[in-house]
Amino acid sequence: MFFPVSYSTLSDQAINEFLKNQYGLDGTARTGYLLRGMNDTYLVTTAGQKYVFRVYRGDWRTNESEIVFEMELLQHLDKQGISVSLPIPDRQGNIIQKLQAPEGTRFAVLFTFAEGEERGIDSEEISERFGKDVAGIHLHSASFHSSNTRQELNLDYLISQALDFIHPRMTHREQDFRELQGLAGKLEELLHDIGLDTLDWGVCHGDLHGNTNVSYRDDGSMTHYDFDLCGYGWRAYDIAEFRLAREVRLGHDPQQLELLWNAFLKGYQSVRTLSENDLRAVPVFVAIRQLWLFGLCMMDPHIMGSIDSGDDFIDEKLDYFKSLSILKDDISA
Repeated sequence: MFFPVSYSTLSDQAINEFLKNQYGLDGTARTGYLLRGMNDTYLVTTAGQKYVFRVYRGDWRTNESEIVFEMELLQHLDKQGISVSLPIPDRQGNIIQKLQAPEGTRFAVLFTFAEGEERGIDSEEISERFGKDVAGIHLHSASFHSSNTRQELNLDYLISQALDFIHPRMTHREQDFRELQGLAGKLEELLHDIGLDTLDWGVCHGDLHGNTNVSYRDDGSMTHYDFDLCGYGWRAYDIAEFRLAREVRLGHDPQQLELLWNAFLKGYQSVRTLSENDLRAVPVFVAIRQLWLFGLCMMDPHIMGSIDSGDDFIDEKLDYFKSLSILKDDISA
């Protein structure tokens, strides 16, 4: 009898043989496990090329249509001149592979390698350049259409589902959870006060922190990758992740935070404009993004373990939400 499996790590060697057979990679091909994140990432190298092979988690991307949506978006952005890591078809022309793992079917895609390197965004120049590129993604995705389904980045997904993941891990702190619910409700009220129906809505990358998910070349150009969190949502939410990442990294230097944020906005708005309501909504979406990330951490104890998301972690998150100035100041006027 075999025990059920929640999450398996597929063999490097087996994937290497699969890729050589399925894609016709030469005999020099080598595959190594690179990263465990929302999905498993493998680096594939041959004598003359590098590739990235992503194996989607069986409990994260169960709907093939959602992955097709992501691939179609990448192909669309490429045709519009946006540098992105592209899916590669196999010898039969298939982009999405179906791998039979112990936990069931897992989808997988081979991508072009994003040449360049990751960089910390620590200057106004790179912040402005990144802002221009993000605006380009938003601008050129406006003409994208797909018949495939994709999770919308709406308030049910960002708030309600996040709370659903958090609650089972806080049953021993029911009063604290009720307080968190109340704070989340106030964030939602703030968005309605600003004018939720007036905010810019469209295709979002979903993870635009700027430190990873983009490779920078020496000439300052960049290639974007890992659109696994993409979907239709508010553009203010999409850029809020950039602001949040700067807040986390520069928490003790608010002056530098504002310099980088203003440079990002300067670059972004040189390509497309954001309304005053969109800009007012960004701090609210920064907090909502934190709530969503809180839920994400609580969703995966069977994969990542629960040791790093216990009471100390919960206390840290609750302190963050209780200290939010936007819940004390009126930003809707």
